[in-house]
Amino acid sequence: MTPAAKRAKAAIARGDLITAYDEAVSAMAQGDDSLGVRHQQVLALARMGDTDRAMELFQAYGLDRSDDPHQQAIGARLLKDRALALPDGSARDSALHAASDAYLAIFTDTGDPYPGINAASLSALCGKTAQAVEIASQILDDPRVAGPTDYYTAATRSEALLLTGRIDDCAASLRQAAEMIGNDHGASSTTCRQLELLTEHMGLDKKQAARLLAPIRPPRVLHFCGHIFASDDKAETGLRAGIDAFLEERNIGFAYGAVAAGADILIAEAVLARGGELHIVLPFAMEDFVEQSVRPAGDAWVARFERCMEAASSKTLATEMAYVGDPRQFAYASQVAMGLATLRSQHLGDTALQLAVWDGKGSDGPAGTGADVSVWRKHGGETFIIDPGEVDRNLKRPPARDCVGDERTLTAIIFTDFPGFSKLPEEALPPFWNGVMRSIADVLDEHSDDVLTKNSWGDALYAVAASAEAAADIALQLQDRLRGFDYTTLGLAQGSGMRVGAHYGPAYRMIDHITGQLNFYGTEVSRAARIEPVTPPGEVFVTEPFAAILALESPGRHRCRYVGRIELAKGYGVYPMYWLTRHATPSS
Repeated sequence: MTPAAKRAKAAIARGDLITAYDEAVSAMAQGDDSLGVRHQQVLALARMGDTDRAMELFQAYGLDRSDDPHQQAIGARLLKDRALALPDGSARDSALHAASDAYLAIFTDTGDPYPGINAASLSALCGKTAQAVEIASQILDDPRVAGPTDYYTAATRSEALLLTGRIDDCAASLRQAAEMIGNDHGASSTTCRQLELLTEHMGLDKKQAARLLAPIRPPRVLHFCGHIFASDDKAETGLRAGIDAFLEERNIGFAYGAVAAGADILIAEAVLARGGELHIVLPFAMEDFVEQSVRPAGDAWVARFERCMEAASSKTLATEMAYVGDPRQFAYASQVAMGLATLRSQHLGDTALQLAVWDGKGSDGPAGTGADVSVWRKHGGETFIIDPGEVDRNLKRPPARDCVGDERTLTAIIFTDFPGFSKLPEEALPPFWNGVMRSIADVLDEHSDDVLTKNSWGDALYAVAASAEAAADIALQLQDRLRGFDYTTLGLAQGSGMRVGAHYGPAYRMIDHITGQLNFYGTEVSRAARIEPVTPPGEVFVTEPFAAILALESPGRHRCRYVGRIELAKGYGVYPMYWLTRHATPSS
């Protein structure tokens, strides 16, 4: 396995599927054409739920012809994912049979227990109980499985014991597997989801199933927030004890939030001390954040902030602009952090938690700990609260910058463009305007309550929606409507559709001096305009902040599938981008 493939594999083990994908794509761009690195890319896509793209690459890379049974088995795994995404019925049963047969063929040919145990489990889910028990019994007789020396074989043994009805032996085997997991949380999350399917199919009580799987549950994901306060050794000692107890009890391994002085840094330090991953999301330029949210509580916090930044697994600026005195900049970053925590927990097959060091008082504006708790709970999240006690929150902050002139707000911004418009002949322009652009106008009219402003020029659309959820609905409906358009009226053999890009962020809201209509402007509007030119025709690409907010607001209706770090138009920079689709619940 090449170094890049090893790095991608390690990222998958951490449950960091986005980094795994980026590692693989970067390696291939630099000339690594090994099947190992391609296998890791396809596996990352599969675990993110992007089954169709994973299957396309699996076939294009020829992994089905690999000598490695684990690489071959990706195809069967993708068939399983497709099957489990279907509703109960004959189509699902038929698809499960096909996936089971694909695994069984590899097991018969190679004798490898990995495809074998999957063939056995799918046989059970298909109702072929006798076949499932027969395959599982064969696997238990394999010396590699009988005396496992690594997590995968221990988990395989556990699954085989479950299939043969030896529940107590399965529990003991899972405890043994837990001692071998190390940091391979991706593997343990996959095992949990597989065994959950089996325990449900076999009719085990939910509490019994939970106890059975408890030893191998991966660490959980946390969003954290809390009050800023001055250094206080006594108060910090008490708070740290409460934080440590919570992190241990809830088995927290991944944490997302800012690192302001006080509660944030205490939580961040506690996560790092237990070997967890810290993912920092700052609301604006780091220097401004330090001056606004760290240094006012005392210079000692600055050094602690810098140590947290150095040790963090990732550092994200929700926006690269400076602080402009807008509290919504803080609110925006908090919501992005919540969404990123939600996305990570989805990759691990779990739900994220929130920890707030909070006095219980609501915020009187869009930002603050009370506001963060309110947003998290509004979207169905579970919050755990630690009372900060009598800490000194009477801090001397720099004078607030005045947002001169126009109002600030959080907005979802859409830009579209029709490839090839400039080459259309003059006689094609009326049917384009009365067909394509009329269809767009109809969609916007249907969402008039959510559209804050709209404009067009030539083939382009610019629209601002009230929420990421509304913008996602509009963008996808635009593509749906245009797929039914007769492009022969434009002299085109077939249409490729619009390019649609969307972003979510803070912007200025004002009455346009030229048009007299409501409009929005600012750094994030400019960033949104650079997305559409790099979007494939007929698709919708969105930024990571948009994907994060959508994961927080409407996880059951939309899916944002990672496509990599893409250079935006006009040299605007390289950013993580996501492909927006409607939700379909995949298997892991």
